[in-house]
Amino acid sequence: MQERLLNTISFAENSERTKDFIDLLKVGVILYGKNTRVLYCNKAAQKILGLDEEELCSASVSKGRLNFMDIDGSLLPWESQPVHRVLSSGKPVSNLVAGYIKTNSDQKQWLLINADPLFGEDGHVKEVVCSFTDITEHKLVEEKLTSLYQNLEIRAFELACSNVDMERFVYVATHHLQEPLRSINSFLQLLKKRYEDRLDEQAAEYIQYAVEGSKRIKKLILDLLEYSKFTIDREGFSSVDMNKLLQEVTGTLSNYLEKNNVQLSIGNLPVVFADGALMQQLFMHLIRNAVKYKSDQPPVIKINSSNRDEKYIISVSDNGIGIDPDYSEKIFNLFQRLHQHEAYEGTGVGLAICEKIIRLHRGTIWVESEPGKGSTFHFTIPVKQTGHEKV
Repeated sequence: MQERLLNTISFAENSERTKDFIDLLKVGVILYGKNTRVLYCNKAAQKILGLDEEELCSASVSKGRLNFMDIDGSLLPWESQPVHRVLSSGKPVSNLVAGYIKTNSDQKQWLLINADPLFGEDGHVKEVVCSFTDITEHKLVEEKLTSLYQNLEIRAFELACSNVDMERFVYVATHHLQEPLRSINSFLQLLKKRYEDRLDEQAAEYIQYAVEGSKRIKKLILDLLEYSKFTIDREGFSSVDMNKLLQEVTGTLSNYLEKNNVQLSIGNLPVVFADGALMQQLFMHLIRNAVKYKSDQPPVIKINSSNRDEKYIISVSDNGIGIDPDYSEKIFNLFQRLHQHEAYEGTGVGLAICEKIIRLHRGTIWVESEPGKGSTFHFTIPVKQTGHEKV
C-alpha cells in the first residue's frame, strides 16, 4: 500500500485531489528533494512535528531543523539520518524509532519512521518520501513496562536470595538445636533412672512430661528441616505415570495399610510432568493423613482424577472424622494442628509439605469436608509445565 502511495505522490504530486487524500491520513508524510529540502508535507506531519507548512517547507535536514535523536538521547549523526541514508544508498529505511523535540518546546516525541526512495529516469534517487507516526504514548508505556520488569527481576533475585538465606538459617538452626536437645533428653533419662526410687509420683510425672516434650521438640525440628529442604530444579522434571507411582507408594505402605484394614481404590490417573519423588511424598502424606484421622469404621480411601481448564485435578477421598469447614484453609499452615497431642500424633507439618509440593508444581490444593462425613483433598497440576528455574 505504501508503494502505491509513493507512486501516487511521484506521478501526481501537484494534484489537489492527491494532496487532499494524503491530508486525510493520520500518518505524517514529507517529500524531500535531492538537497534534503522539504518539497511537500501533509497536515499530519505539521501537527506531529509542531511546524506549519511554511516552516516545514523552508526547513532542511542539513540545517538541523528536522534532526532526529537516537534512543539513548544523542543526536543521530548526519550519515544515520533516514533521509540521508536513502539518498546515499538508494535503499529504504524501515521502522526506525527516533526521538524529536518540538520547536519551542522541551517535549520529546518518539516517532516510527519509514523512508523510501523515488527514482528518476536516470535510475538515481530523485526524491525521498518520509512517513512517520507518533508513538510517544507507546514508548512511554514500553519504558514503564521495562522499568516494572527490571524491578520485578530485582525483587525476584532478592526474594531468591532471601529464600536461600532462610533455608540455610533453618538448616543450621535445626542442626544446632538438636545437640542441646539431646543433652536435655539424656539428662532427663539419667535423672529418672538414678532417682526414680527417691521421687514421689508427681515428680516422676513431671519428668515424664519433660521427656515427652523434648521428643515433640525433636520431631518439630526434624519436620521443619524436611519442610525447608524442598526445592525443585525444573530441568529434573519428567513424565510421571501416576498409576505406576501409586503402585510404588502402596507397596511401600503395604504393611501400614494392612495393619489398619485400609480399603484403597485407585482410578485411572494421568501421566503428568512432575518431580516423581515429591509426588510420592505427597501421596504418602495424604494417605497417612486419611488413616490417622479415621472414624470408628475401617478406612476407605479413593483416589481419582479429572481434567478441566488445562489442569489435572486429582482427588483423595476418605471416610474419616472430617474437618470443620472453618479450618479448611488453616490446616495447610505450618505447625497448624486441630487436635491435642494426646489425641493424635504429629506436628502439623504434613499438610504444609503437601501444599508446598503442589505450589512448587504450580498447582493448588484444597479440601472439601464436614465433621463426621470424611474429607476429600483435591490438588491440581497443569497439563503443561513450563520453565526451568529453581523454586
